[in-house]
Amino acid sequence: MSRILFLFVVVLCCSRFSHGQPVQQPVFHHCRTSEAAATFYEQHREFKSEQQAFEEFTKSFPAPASAAGVCYVIPVVFHVYGTTQGGYPVNLSIIQGALNMANDDFHGLNSDYNSVHTQFMGIRAAMPDIIFALAQIDPSGNATTGIINHPVAAGFGNGSGYDSLIQADAWDNYKYMNIYVMNDLYDDGVTNNSGIAWYPNSWMSNNNLARIVYNGAYLGVNCNSWQPEFASTLTHEFGHWLNLIHTFDGGCTGNNDNVSDTPPCDYFLDNYGCHPSSTASTPISCGNLVNAENYMDYSGTSGCYRMFTQGQATRMYAALQHPARITLWQTSNLQATGLTNLCIGTGIAAAPASQINVTVFPNPSAGQFTLHLNGSMKKLLRLEVTDMLGRRIFEKQITGEITFIDLSAQPPGIYVLRLSGEMENRAIRLVRE
Repeated sequence: MSRILFLFVVVLCCSRFSHGQPVQQPVFHHCRTSEAAATFYEQHREFKSEQQAFEEFTKSFPAPASAAGVCYVIPVVFHVYGTTQGGYPVNLSIIQGALNMANDDFHGLNSDYNSVHTQFMGIRAAMPDIIFALAQIDPSGNATTGIINHPVAAGFGNGSGYDSLIQADAWDNYKYMNIYVMNDLYDDGVTNNSGIAWYPNSWMSNNNLARIVYNGAYLGVNCNSWQPEFASTLTHEFGHWLNLIHTFDGGCTGNNDNVSDTPPCDYFLDNYGCHPSSTASTPISCGNLVNAENYMDYSGTSGCYRMFTQGQATRMYAALQHPARITLWQTSNLQATGLTNLCIGTGIAAAPASQINVTVFPNPSAGQFTLHLNGSMKKLLRLEVTDMLGRRIFEKQITGEITFIDLSAQPPGIYVLRLSGEMENRAIRLVRE
């Protein structure tokens, strides 16, 4: 699919019930995207050419075969407007859990990553080298948790009218990803809209207005009493922040999302849900089997979220080269924000209460790795190594303590070793030098 002119602002609207009490239903605006994009470019026509030029750059951006040793750590600050939102707490534990979940989604470590529909299994993408982390140093050089509490406020999801308030609290957009957490995104009394994100844009970063605005009621475990899968709506917004468009934008006949491996669909016309099974021939939209498990669909309300595609991953890697994003993950900025120790050779997920100690050495390596397991294995473990797009390099069943992994034939870069079994579910980043 292709589209020269992409939409600029994306809102994900939803309704739910909180603690058994009905929450006011949102006024449904179909995300307000076209109107907001048109308004912005009428006001800032000089940035229209930037958007078009970057879209052309993205079209020609190559799909990376490996991470080539690059690690994209994004320093994040959460501005919290009310420590209770929609009856749910918004604190360090909740936010860190939500951020961990988003990282798991990007890394392909979500528990249902291996159970997507068979038609889309081969185009899943895992991006273990993209890491969102709470900043540890603030703009003044002081230690921080990456979470700043403010008095209750509303309306930062609007495209204009609140700029001075947003700028007053913003941290340098070229150094931090700013997320504003509030219950009423549009200052209209509606408290069950979930989130909005802006695509990369130099004008917004220049003016400290680049942002995600998110409802704290839908952070991490706050969704457990309703639909746990909906917590991945934060992943959806991170996708927008990295230039992903809704898979259904444009419907059956429009230009859609500028990604070739996401089939055209029309969520508003067909109102589809999840696949009944991993081999089902439904739901159908625009004559295609819908990629209903895609994070950039609206299927989180039905519990479907499971995957990005490889085409979407390539588009996000391209977005990390945008002038409004490229400064965030540079080594100098990671030093300035206290995040220099999150990449090379570190484990990126581990199941709690594990019965097995796992060691991989040497790591980094020129290609030969040794996996050492020390502990009790009651069941066979499945070992899988994938590249950064989730493409399987090899897999095997293991029972012994020592396993040798040979990546000598693979290009230098970052790979992910996954162990899974009845008592295990973990991943370790391998660095092939």
